[in-house]
Amino acid sequence: MKQPIIIQGAMEMEVCELLKMVNIEKEQIFCDTKFYEGKLDNYPVVISETQVGVINASIATFLAIEKYNPCAIINQGIAGSHVPNIHKYDIIIGEKCVNINSFITGVKNKTEGSNPLEWLFDQRSIEYHCNQRLLESAKSMTFPNTNIFFGTIGSGDIFNREVDRIEWIHKKKNTLCEDNESIALYNICDRFNIPCIGIRTITNNEITQTESDGSTVTRLDLNKNSNRIISQKHDLTPAKQSQQFVIEYVKSLIKSLN
Repeated sequence: MKQPIIIQGAMEMEVCELLKMVNIEKEQIFCDTKFYEGKLDNYPVVISETQVGVINASIATFLAIEKYNPCAIINQGIAGSHVPNIHKYDIIIGEKCVNINSFITGVKNKTEGSNPLEWLFDQRSIEYHCNQRLLESAKSMTFPNTNIFFGTIGSGDIFNREVDRIEWIHKKKNTLCEDNESIALYNICDRFNIPCIGIRTITNNEITQTESDGSTVTRLDLNKNSNRIISQKHDLTPAKQSQQFVIEYVKSLIKSLN
């Protein structure tokens, strides 16, 4: 029996196109986590809707390994850019992934405030590498009217919107973008020796302050209500593009496996 390829996406909008392009045969739910079993080019593929965040993605990744014994796991979806030259709709291939939400704070007394730019990444903020064979296959990919970059994906349970902090993280960790799930995949697959890779399409760029995903309010709006984050529905185009790219990528993998 062939080992399946697992394709992960956190939100419904990050898997809905996959479900249209894969011939789905069965839906399974394990621990409130959805898996859609099917075939692509007559090869077994499982779509995993992980839900948002590191813990949810960790659970989904462990379940995928335990239930399906996959030959590879691909985590895909949307991400925010960390650099001015990577824009909305650009694609990032995660040669590496690093935890960007693991810190030791400075020591300050009451009334001395807080300065996150003085914090230090702790020992859990280490880099994990993607599988080399999966990376080489990704390097052969092209996509119409799209720039593809290779580098480090920053990942953690945080949504950074402060330009100085984003630039600080980039300087410390050389990150190209950030998401909320990839580090779970890289960490767990490293422990279980499962080939993995992360692929992300950029949906917003806080550095340029001109590229929004449609869900984040403008900075002017934030001045009126600093606690308000979501105001509109997501622009679904980057998520759709991510899934379309990954399907073509998986098809190329399948050819190499057959």
